[in-house]
Amino acid sequence: MSDKIAVEKPLGRRFVSSLALVFFGTSMIDVLASLFLVDIAKAFLGSSDLVSVAIASQIVTISSVAAVVFGVFTGFLSVKFQHKTLLLFGAVCIVIGALGCFFAPSLLVMEIFYPLDGVGTIIVGSMAFTLIGESLPLEKRAKSIGFVTGAGIFSSAVGFAFAGYIAALGGWRSYLLWYVLPISLAAMVLVYTVIPSAKNKKQAPTNGRIFLGSFKEVLLNKSAAACLFGSMLITAAGIWSFFAATFWRKQFLMPVQTVGLITLAIVLVYAAGSIFGGRIVDRSGRKRLVVISWAARGVLIAAIVFMPTFWTALLMSCLATFIGGIAVTSAHSLNLEQAPNSRGTMMSLGGVFASVGASLGVAVGGLALGTFGFELLGVTFGAFGVASAMVILLFAKDPIKAK
Repeated sequence: MSDKIAVEKPLGRRFVSSLALVFFGTSMIDVLASLFLVDIAKAFLGSSDLVSVAIASQIVTISSVAAVVFGVFTGFLSVKFQHKTLLLFGAVCIVIGALGCFFAPSLLVMEIFYPLDGVGTIIVGSMAFTLIGESLPLEKRAKSIGFVTGAGIFSSAVGFAFAGYIAALGGWRSYLLWYVLPISLAAMVLVYTVIPSAKNKKQAPTNGRIFLGSFKEVLLNKSAAACLFGSMLITAAGIWSFFAATFWRKQFLMPVQTVGLITLAIVLVYAAGSIFGGRIVDRSGRKRLVVISWAARGVLIAAIVFMPTFWTALLMSCLATFIGGIAVTSAHSLNLEQAPNSRGTMMSLGGVFASVGASLGVAVGGLALGTFGFELLGVTFGAFGVASAMVILLFAKDPIKAK
């Protein structure tokens, strides 16, 4: 079913900037589990050894599972409801999740509220990209995707920059109170006040065939299915970033404030890569850029853990992260064009498969780290990256190139 958004005048920079600002508000709680994973393990489990850190990391696995469930649900709802309404619901989930994590008295409560961030993020992400696909002409989509993606990544950079210093004054919970909650609330207000509604969008009848038809257009499309499966694998590879802060702290004995600055620099490189990727997608070709960047990212991630010094490891991290920024933008651009009449469903399922990949990455990564250390962790994530590129190379098509 086509879900075109009718607007009274062409949408431009204000529309894209608004989406970018909303997307900015979705990436802050991710910093909590990455930078403060050691502290969370010590607070709730009484120890910060690798086994306790691996156990605490399962909050991300649970969050990914919740995101999968709501991602599928969003795929159905995107056929029926306005994308702005779903975007607002996602922003509300992030606010509630931040509040719950702030007041959590135990790891169990943390495991209940932290997943709301995953739910909100998958809804906001899928609907933001869907709005770009349905509202902007083809020649503006890739750059807009790169800009919006870069905003979300930049949010993490700012979070890492302030998190260590805020935590030094009031503990890791203060990061939620003084940074995450204010920006999450501001993002929720932006969704309501700035993002335009589709005033004349017709309500789709609650007919099972309508809903299932949208899913069939995606899942029975060999190329679209390959993109989804490939996204799952490359997301699993990208979970290296979740363990990276722990790597710096354990491997090179860096204090949390220094790790915050390191992560800030790396994430800024990631944001630059995503924006750069949006500018070269149309010239390079979506499929070609996805294959090259995904394979290169996997190889570079595997190389990080074998670097002999801190500076060589940092250089390799920056290279892997810049390529990773190109990878994420090119992936969104390729996915967005796979099922033009069911973009909401395609992007929602893209989030679902990415969440499955995150669960896979955290589960396998936690096992590798707790059992064999960082070397096997890096090799495992590297293999995921190379495998994802092979899936796209062999089974996916570039619809724009075909046209």
